[in-house]
Amino acid sequence: MIFRNHIAVLLLIAVVLSGCRMMPKVEESIIADEGKSTDPETLTIRLVSSLGSRSNKHHLLAQRIEQFDEEHPEVEIKIEWVQSYDDPSDAFKRTASWFGVDRPVELYKEAQIVPDIIELVPNQMRGLYRLGKIEPLNMNESELGGYVIESDEGRVLGIKSKISPMIVYFNQSIFESIGLETPSREWDLNQLTGAIMKLKEAGHDIYIPLTPYTLEWATSMHGGRIVSVDGTTFSGYIDSEEAVKAAEWIVANGTNLDIFMNRPSAGNIILPMPLDLIEGTVALAIDYAHGLYNSLKSSYEDIVQHNEQIGIAGLPVGATGVNPAQVSGLSLTSQSAHKDTAMKLLRYLTSDRSSLYSDIATYTLQEDTIKLGDPVNAERKSLVEQEMSRSVPAALYMHEANTTIAFQEIWLSSPKALRAIQDGHDAGEALKRYKWNWILSLVLRINYGER
Repeated sequence: MIFRNHIAVLLLIAVVLSGCRMMPKVEESIIADEGKSTDPETLTIRLVSSLGSRSNKHHLLAQRIEQFDEEHPEVEIKIEWVQSYDDPSDAFKRTASWFGVDRPVELYKEAQIVPDIIELVPNQMRGLYRLGKIEPLNMNESELGGYVIESDEGRVLGIKSKISPMIVYFNQSIFESIGLETPSREWDLNQLTGAIMKLKEAGHDIYIPLTPYTLEWATSMHGGRIVSVDGTTFSGYIDSEEAVKAAEWIVANGTNLDIFMNRPSAGNIILPMPLDLIEGTVALAIDYAHGLYNSLKSSYEDIVQHNEQIGIAGLPVGATGVNPAQVSGLSLTSQSAHKDTAMKLLRYLTSDRSSLYSDIATYTLQEDTIKLGDPVNAERKSLVEQEMSRSVPAALYMHEANTTIAFQEIWLSSPKALRAIQDGHDAGEALKRYKWNWILSLVLRINYGER
């Protein structure tokens, strides 16, 4: 009996001691739960708009991002708008858009705080990827097709956010008055040249400036390319026989710079495009669909709405040509502390494949247009979407600091090699000098992350 009582006492002590050992764990668990932060995870997204700070409610991409935010209460998203990644101290220096710059600084240089997702152009992405500043995205590029931007090795570096393809602008009444066929993407170079000759013979001006972008298009029309598939080899490409022919074709058939040098201009700025097109002086122009001028008529829709006689058409590419579009996209920074959540957002933005090009067309239009007087014409938007889907990123588009092909830049800031061709110097020799400028620029940018 006494033995049994001893056993009972020992069991009771064991249970009490066991309970004492368990209590701290329960208390620690409660304390840990109470101590957990309820603050949402913060994602910072940096978007570029040529108009500077934008209101999120007037921009479809910002609205899509905010919709993701609403559907994920555990996430808080901050959208930062920047006008460009150019250095504000260089605001009065004429830096053409085909020059490389070491912007955004916080990615090229060491910085404590960087955005989680940042809007860049393909060449910036590839340079920053080589420097280890952005992450490849875990996405199936075969499913996303033309909606992603890839590295030379096929890694997905970003999803496209803006695409501005080149298109043809033409004055319908002028074309009808001299019996010309409407411009068409199916035109070959001979048909385009023939139309230009008839327009000039009838006393009408043409706007096709000699820029790195028109040179890339015209070189492709002659069966060549201005850079190899690796994106860094210019020798034998930008100074090739096809590129020489392309440059000579643009000089012979494109914009006569002297016509515009002595004309009256707004604010002492020479503006042949789009003002002359709207006023009826220019009969045909090849330029981008968006981002023509930040403070004036800055998109195809803006231009057409100011003159009902202006039509747009697909860029003629014939059998070998390409449409070199100005492309931007969203990339994931390597320093992001919220990569999983950032990837969820990027996947969310590409979830509806059926509307991606339509959405991107709207993003691009909203970022480059101050205010449209009327709703966007569905037929015109469809044509621009078609050109977007067929385009390739422009080989020499380096950043968004200056997206225009403004006439004053062609006259004052173009690489001297291109200006030399316009002045009548040998095109082959000029392009050889242009090639070495690019090789030097790329070496500096790859090795040092700057010009």
